[in-house]
Parts: sequence; structure tokens; C-alpha cells
Amino acid sequence: MYENKKIMTLAEMADYLKVARRSLTKMAECGDIPATKVASQWRFMRSVVDDWLITRMKTLPDRELENLIDSEKLPVPLSALLRPELIRLDVEDVGVQRILRLLTDLLVRQNLLDSPQDFVEKLVEREEMVSTAIFPGIAIPHARKPEQCPVSEPRLVIGVSPGGADFNSLDGRPTHLFCLICANQVILHLKIIAELALVFRRPNLIERVTNAADPEQVLEILG
Repeated sequence: MYENKKIMTLAEMADYLKVARRSLTKMAECGDIPATKVASQWRFMRSVVDDWLITRMKTLPDRELENLIDSEKLPVPLSALLRPELIRLDVEDVGVQRILRLLTDLLVRQNLLDSPQDFVEKLVEREEMVSTAIFPGIAIPHARKPEQCPVSEPRLVIGVSPGGADFNSLDGRPTHLFCLICANQVILHLKIIAELALVFRRPNLIERVTNAADPEQVLEILG
């Protein structure tokens, strides 16, 4: 419904986020959500709100994340988006663009992506705006506009870097786990991130993933 909406009204954004209009108005007035007033009416840029929501998921309580996920059930469970053939355990510190190319190569090999260069460019463009390495030791590369994702079937591509890689993380530390999100529906995209945010809170996740012996073990850890 809102796939192509760039600027949204208060009513549209309230429906998009599944919150009451009164609550959204208070959030806008207090500066708790990115918004602009035009002729006394609140307006919201969807892409900016999406980025705000992704960053906010770092600190949302588990219950709020679960409510977001349950508000509109995922078509498939998170575990169904993972495939052993879409996991590589040997990502080295070769630079942001090269890492993204290595991850998209897995999609090409599985005939899920025809034009990797275009997709890599979209991913790099997103990283140049602000790094997606917003979780400690973890990055979630994705296209800025989910509807531009060329992968028709929702998938997660996983890259593991045992030694760590410089991915311009917000905390300046090496990134060890890459979760490339491939979903061309906005709501699905955000809900995948919400589910991942819960997974990322599991104890010793980075240590367990970097010590995984094979892709199947990674699936068990993340599933």
C-alpha cells in the first residue's frame, strides 16, 4: 500500500507504524520521530522514518520487538529465509564494496540474482549514507528502498568474518557477522530486522558464530 509513498501524512504514517494518531502526534511534537510541519500539518518522509526505526530497534525492549513482529505475521519464519548455500564463513577484511560483492555472489550462484552490479551499487550507496554496522560486531546490509531489491524471494545472506572486518561500524569496532537482507516489501523488510534484533541479543552470539565449523551450525545458532 505504501511501497511508493515518499511523503506520508499523519494518518498514513500512523497506519504504517500501527500506532494511534494521537500518540504519533505527541511523538512528532516532542521530536521523538523525524517529522516536518507543512502548513500546520505533519508530514513524514518514509525512508527517513525507516532508518530511524531500524536504529531504534537496537534499544527496543524484547516485548516491543515481539509486538512489531506479531502485528503483521511474517509470510515465513526467519529460519526459512536462511539457506546453508547462502552462508560463507571466510569473509576477510577486504573493504566494504568487496565484502558486499562476496555476499551477493552467493545469490548469483543460486540463480536468485541476475544483475549483481546494480544491487551492489545500491548496497554501497546505503553504506555511504550511514553504516549498517549498527549492532556490536554485526552489520545488516540492505538497499535503502526495499522495493528496489532485485531478489524476488525473501532471503538472508550470511557472512562470517572470524578475524573481523572494517565495515565503518558506528562503534569503530570490527564487524564479524553480516546479514544481507533481501526483501522487496517494506513491512517484511522491517519485520525481518525486528526478528534479527532479537536474535542479536542472544548470549555469546558473535563468539558462537565465528567458531562455527560449517554453515549448518550457523543455521542452528541463528535459527
